[in-house]
Amino acid sequence: MESTAIKMEPFSLRKVLPGVLTISVAMLLTMMDATVMNVAIPTLQKVFSTSLSTVQWTITGYTLALAAVTPLAGWLADRFSDKKIFASAIIWFTVCSVLCSMVNSIQLLILFRALQGLAGGLVAPIGMAMSWRLVPNEKRGSLMGILGLPMVVAPIMGPILSGWLLSNASWHAIFLINLPIGILALLLVIFFLPAGDRKQGIHLDLAGALLSPMAFTLLIYGIHRLGNTALTNPITALCIVAGFIALISFIIIELREKAPLMALSAFRSLRFSRGIMVSWLNQIVLFGATLLVPLFLQTAKGFSSLHAGEMMAPQALAAFAGMIIGGRLFDRWGIRAAAIPGIGSMAIGAGFLTQITIHTTTVQLLLMIALLGFGQGLTMMQISTYNISQAPQAVVSRITPLINSAMQIVNSLAVVILTNVLSHNMHAEMKSATLTDMKAHIISAYGTTFMLPLGILVASWLLAWTLTTKKETD
Repeated sequence: MESTAIKMEPFSLRKVLPGVLTISVAMLLTMMDATVMNVAIPTLQKVFSTSLSTVQWTITGYTLALAAVTPLAGWLADRFSDKKIFASAIIWFTVCSVLCSMVNSIQLLILFRALQGLAGGLVAPIGMAMSWRLVPNEKRGSLMGILGLPMVVAPIMGPILSGWLLSNASWHAIFLINLPIGILALLLVIFFLPAGDRKQGIHLDLAGALLSPMAFTLLIYGIHRLGNTALTNPITALCIVAGFIALISFIIIELREKAPLMALSAFRSLRFSRGIMVSWLNQIVLFGATLLVPLFLQTAKGFSSLHAGEMMAPQALAAFAGMIIGGRLFDRWGIRAAAIPGIGSMAIGAGFLTQITIHTTTVQLLLMIALLGFGQGLTMMQISTYNISQAPQAVVSRITPLINSAMQIVNSLAVVILTNVLSHNMHAEMKSATLTDMKAHIISAYGTTFMLPLGILVASWLLAWTLTTKKETD
């Protein structure tokens, strides 16, 4: 009778919303930091009088540390309780941020950034799993969308904030800004997140714990190197081959393991597999657009990095509106009601971007960017919510690390693929360019490059029709 009474308890927004907002603030802390660093690279290169390749290790080291620890997030949360690990990750991240601001050498900055990544890799997967536990099934579309706000705000606000801090303060400020946000996030966790339960008898999948960090870090590093070297480069080839071998070994072991580090068995569900594929295809486009559009605004339109960042603001505003609408559509009619118009909106925006010319106005560009953002908002968190709902609910804490680890590889692939396609198109356009029409050819190269995201979105849109509705799932 007691369990029935709990199930019948009416939904209270006042009880759930503070916890979801708390998780959102913590995720913003880690995601904003990653985008802030991209703008700061030239400044740090001058400050420490070192090479660009050396400074870029402040980002690469962070990314590899994040990839190494993410697979362990589910086990840590189950073994020591999700709230304790979540709070500890925030403290660790904030302390490392302060240490980064105090360094006097690039070597120490790289070290503390890598340590920071160990904390950053735990926040998103544990936060997603905790929010899933907090929010009732019938409200997940609307409230889980709040977790998507950091993913939308960080890539746009991060560069703007970084540019402003570097111009009006110093490079130390880009790390110290995490201190008040980290303290706020920690206080919110203490007061608004329910205490998590430690699961008894938790077994550590030792082989998986060794192979997964090896597989993901080697693959991501190898893919990163593809941006500057060919696959025939010995180090690049070795990283990718060794990473694939480790990944295949990891998959074989996990499918046989009774208590796996990641719930790879979820892929046996066609619903989950199709949903993940849609998510991956969309992520390639979204992450690629975050790279290509600002790059286009700076190289083809001549905007400053700050102005280019400001031009991306409509994407965040449109995405916010899309999240609100998409969440309600998902809760009422299911995933197709949100995903099909959402991916369609992104495809329309990408289609317009393939037609850009030297005569394309700023207003037209803003509308194209807004279409991408609106579709992103309609789709992104709704697809994530759908994917988690299709997995066995007893292993949600082992599903979110799987989703996050896979997304890190997808993001790396998006950068390498789209930058290489852009480089190829740019080289082809330059063959027939003259000094008088150089700008038109540069813009044409970007338009041709956007054909690839458009094609990916068409495939994603068609695949989205195969996703089940809420009624069919229930």
